[in-house]
Amino acid sequence: MSQDLSQFPFGKIILNAHIEAASIDAANELAQLIIAVKKNVEESEPDCLTYRVTQFENKLMVFEEYKDQKAIEFHRESDAYKAFRAAVGTLAVK
Repeated sequence: MSQDLSQFPFGKIILNAHIEAASIDAANELAQLIIAVKKNVEESEPDCLTYRVTQFENKLMVFEEYKDQKAIEFHRESDAYKAFRAAVGTLAVK
């Protein structure tokens, strides 16, 4: 998943992440981390306009809508997001 959104410096940004976990157990572990991210979004990220998560077997999908690039940068600085990103490297299929 690319982290470079510099080509979108202004306006709303929608991200749609598809993650295939190495197993159902790995998917469930990632789902718990994503739930922690979602909780953080709801509590402290007013410029994240939408954050939806779905899971089917070992596949997860996250749909996010942000007010602007600064909102994404703020989101990516949260401890919950950093924990999720660290886990993706070991739990997701590459």
